[in-house]
Amino acid sequence: MQLQFDGFDNGVLTMSCPLEPNINDKGTGFGGSIGALATICGWTYTMIHAKTALEDPEAMIVDQSMKFHAPVTGTFTASCSSAIPDDFHQRLQEGRNGKLHLEIAIHSNGEQVATYQGFYIARKRT
Repeated sequence: MQLQFDGFDNGVLTMSCPLEPNINDKGTGFGGSIGALATICGWTYTMIHAKTALEDPEAMIVDQSMKFHAPVTGTFTASCSSAIPDDFHQRLQEGRNGKLHLEIAIHSNGEQVATYQGFYIARKRT
């Protein structure tokens, strides 16, 4: 996939992949690669926020859905800036699951090409 971490600035996580290793039989972005980038972006976003409350957290995806709006024809980028619930860190510190509902936008060539929604949990590593 050649996934790249682009940055985490002002609460926005950005990751990207080049088109070339992620091409389908139609010459556009492979849906599985686009979904994997979005899933990894959400997991990373969850871990970044969990690590502010716990020394050694783990995160996992519970549920996800994705809608494709247009074909990917170049490098594609995932960005997440979802709000963190007020009780997220408190729940982790109490030994409960921190829960995040995240929305991730996928862009290619200046156009939003997909929308991903994922439900993640974080917790103390067992």
